[in-house]
Amino acid sequence: MDVESQIRLMRNVIGRKYMEMDDFIEKCVVSPEDAEIYEALIELLKNDVRGYKAIIESLEGNDSGEKQLYDIASLSEREVGLYNDIYLPLLSENDFEDERQAMQFKSNFKTDSELSKYVKAGRAALDSPLLITLMARNSDIAASIGKLVLSEPELASALEDETL
Repeated sequence: MDVESQIRLMRNVIGRKYMEMDDFIEKCVVSPEDAEIYEALIELLKNDVRGYKAIIESLEGNDSGEKQLYDIASLSEREVGLYNDIYLPLLSENDFEDERQAMQFKSNFKTDSELSKYVKAGRAALDSPLLITLMARNSDIAASIGKLVLSEPELASALEDETL
């Protein structure tokens, strides 16, 4: 799916979630005994919307910094239960499929963002003589680097050539 289609999907999901929040607000009034559950679902949806908006900003090149993405792995046990046991069964088949795809995008985006952060930090460290000296002094870091170098045949060969 291209970036425009991903953004369109996430905007559709965001719009649906706003309507669902309105429905849950109404249910709080109609069923005050269940208000706590509906309020928790509203908060869950608000956080979800924030996450989708952060992804859209980033995809559009307007990333204003790191934001919490609230993927399913970052939810509490109670929130996962609300999401899986109450929220998802309320969705139509089409909405469920949109939700599944959007959550997959969010999960992939978070993983890619974390990897990108580590790559950026690693490259910056390798460009810094001070950091190289400090890393070389730390046995754990040196061992980790050594393990990675020896696991890549091209790097291991280059290392062998350098030490001859």
